Amino acid sequence: MARCNRTPSDRAAALRWAVGLFRLLASLQLAVLLIGALAVLLAWATFVESRYGAATVRFGIYGTWWFTALGVLLGLNIFCAAAIRFPWKRHQTGFVVTHLGLLVLLAGFLLGRVGGIHATLPIFEGRANWKAFEDSQHFALSILPPDDSSPPDAAETEQAPIVVPFRAGPFNWQDYGKLFPFPWRLARRDRGVVYDRDGIKLEVLDYYADSKKLSAPRLELKVNPQQGSSPAAGLSAEPWLPVSLVIGGHGGPQAAMHRFGMNNRHTLSSGWRFVFWMTDSAAQIEAFADSAPRGPLGSHGRIVLHAGGERFEFAVDQLQKQPRRALGQTGRELEFLGFDPRFLAVRLMIHQKNTPSRQMVLLADMPDFNRQDPDHGVFGAFWYDAVQAAAGDETPDQRTLRRAALPRVDILQGPGGRLYYRTWRSPQAGTIGPLPADGREVAARAAENAVAFYVEKYLPLDAPGTILLPVAFSKGGSQGKQRQARVRLTVDGNSQEFFLEGTGADPLSSRPTADQRKVVEGKGRRVAITMPADEIDIGFQVYLRRFNRKLDPGTSQASHYSSLVDFCDRRDRDKRLHEQITITPNGPVDFSDPQSGRSYRLFQESFRGPWRRGHPLFDEVAGADSDRRQLFLSWLRVNYDPGRGLKYAGSFLIVLGIVIMYYMKAYFFKRTKTRCQV
Repeated sequence: MARCNRTPSDRAAALRWAVGLFRLLASLQLAVLLIGALAVLLAWATFVESRYGAATVRFGIYGTWWFTALGVLLGLNIFCAAAIRFPWKRHQTGFVVTHLGLLVLLAGFLLGRVGGIHATLPIFEGRANWKAFEDSQHFALSILPPDDSSPPDAAETEQAPIVVPFRAGPFNWQDYGKLFPFPWRLARRDRGVVYDRDGIKLEVLDYYADSKKLSAPRLELKVNPQQGSSPAAGLSAEPWLPVSLVIGGHGGPQAAMHRFGMNNRHTLSSGWRFVFWMTDSAAQIEAFADSAPRGPLGSHGRIVLHAGGERFEFAVDQLQKQPRRALGQTGRELEFLGFDPRFLAVRLMIHQKNTPSRQMVLLADMPDFNRQDPDHGVFGAFWYDAVQAAAGDETPDQRTLRRAALPRVDILQGPGGRLYYRTWRSPQAGTIGPLPADGREVAARAAENAVAFYVEKYLPLDAPGTILLPVAFSKGGSQGKQRQARVRLTVDGNSQEFFLEGTGADPLSSRPTADQRKVVEGKGRRVAITMPADEIDIGFQVYLRRFNRKLDPGTSQASHYSSLVDFCDRRDRDKRLHEQITITPNGPVDFSDPQSGRSYRLFQESFRGPWRRGHPLFDEVAGADSDRRQLFLSWLRVNYDPGRGLKYAGSFLIVLGIVIMYYMKAYFFKRTKTRCQV
């Protein structure tokens, strides 16, 4: 094979290309372009920081590859601009010193960007801490034995957890398209597969920078009640009142009877009552939609039943004369057990051949507490004329009658999260129909009463529980924010998808909760996953002697707060390195780690509390027998900038170079006088 050698013309072309590139990098035009772009970018970063905070700018601008590339390119331009003039003359000393200062300054910024620390140090009064928490987090994967025979702490110490870095950013991922125009997507986020090794695969599907848990199903209405008016356009002239209804879970001994949780109700000052409950039965929805009585209520009320697709209606007076009767051709029999005037309730028994009998309880005033018979497919409603009964003396509980005479709106969540409603004002039912959940106004009527309402917010759920919602971004630190990552963890082919709550800055080192630690089974092993905040050992202990707070007169707003601390040895708190140091929001303190030599700057950022005796946190931290009257938690901001010295040196060199160029030029670099020859 012939050997390819470069010809002199090839070497000359490469040299010309290199010289051309060098001159381009040293050109004034490139310098003007880069400096102009950097000035615009820094001005824009200042605006973004004022709007969203410092952490967002570090994520979206200063911590991006393209900002680093811009700084490196500017450094090359500065270096080449100085190098192209080599060898330098004596009058170029100021020029060279200034450019050297610029290079040193850029190197300081780059070093601070790569190795800088921005963390939070939480400390309780009377305690010390050396663990600072950054605003970032990571995943920790711990391989556990296949069973639960050993305690979690012992299992996780068998081998060091697998640390998976996770850069998520300061915003909820679903909000990136809604934020103020800025190329946030240019910043790196760890999405999709973040770890895939040895049969363990971790994928990040979504992320909430802050979230909240709400009980659900949850229904928030806006209501405009009108007594004695028609449901017309005039309803909207009155103020709209908020009504919040939540169905909660039932964990007591009667949980089996309330498998759809406990209902919720709300009464307005106008007398209108709103009741909310749920079901998963389509047959019950059909019974609800066709539950209005068609005949007279009588003296003891009227029962409307649905069974086997048929409707049955009975007056209680008739049932008392014939307690047991067949429900048409459905194969079911109804037995009337009695009427309780104290609760305006009737008790029934449903019989069917070859199946156990079931008791039903129907209440006129509290239909959400009705005990239906889903086993036999029998659902009903009980209607009672409380207005007529209140005029007589048969029922002693007049308070129950007065309440039952008020207008009411019943709202029922059915299968698929669909809503249905009906209105009632004794002695007749009003409007019955589907309730739109998209904010459309509903004008309903019950007897002479009218009401207008609409759904402002609706969070459906198939069963009572909690639902996780993202919280809109708020400027400030990460403390108090509940981070959530929706992940898919696969272990030996077994995949599970769930939300994982992050563990934040915890000065008590509490064990993770069930939402903060998930376990997935594999083949002969288990893998536990957590999402802790990134920790930094600052190398010394900070002991909080006392937290001081002053309030504005007559308010609960703090006008001043500060921390009185001691700096102690990392291993021996009794060995004080520096005592009685006051740290305020505007009075930072510098202290160096004796081991690594790192120089940290500590600011007073915020605080929590006070907690007083009797509060669980006070008893845990200070002790129930403590002589403290109150307890505070101080949040200190810990900053470390490894390029700080270079920044100071670079700034000094720039000033020195300018002084040399403009103020000392005439003194140091006097031109020698030459004689003119004629």
